[in-house]
Amino acid sequence: MSAPSAARNLSPILEAMTRYVPSQGVALELASGTGEHIVEYARKFPNIIWQPTDIDPERLNSIDAWRAERGIQNMRMAQFLDASAPSWRTGPMSMVVTVNLMHLIDAPTAQAVIAGVARNLAPGACWFLYGPFRTGGDFRSDGDKAFHASLTAHDPQIGYKDLEKLEAWAADAGLRRADLIEMPANNLALVLRRSGA
Repeated sequence: MSAPSAARNLSPILEAMTRYVPSQGVALELASGTGEHIVEYARKFPNIIWQPTDIDPERLNSIDAWRAERGIQNMRMAQFLDASAPSWRTGPMSMVVTVNLMHLIDAPTAQAVIAGVARNLAPGACWFLYGPFRTGGDFRSDGDKAFHASLTAHDPQIGYKDLEKLEAWAADAGLRRADLIEMPANNLALVLRRSGA
């Protein structure tokens, strides 16, 4: 499987996340999708063991196919994970990465994902969260407004989340902003750090 957006946003994501990738440990990607991103994370950061996950069995197969095709050694087999489940545990993880998920889930699911990430991050470790958000209650472009409208037409419960609301949910879970990085196409990379170190 291949997603056109994966090729477009990969390079800026790799650049933005570089300073937050630890020198060693295990990094978890939530909603790894086709697998095109995580094979490149693994190639660029070879001292980290990368654990891909997804909720879709077809995507799990795609992730493993990319891993095999690229001959990646520092990446585990893809695992099924419902990141909104109330009790999932894979941690403590040295890092968590999530790309383009929050606008595709509803608010209660987003809060459950945030709680799960906080539960599975090691103290002081970072969650690199990339995607489109509203800021100050407003869309960051007309294109964002249109995309949000197309999402909510399909499912009124999903769509863009307010960055401020998401950060409040994260703070309740023990995660604090470490950085907010402007990305191409009006996207943002929010880096949240688990308290405790």
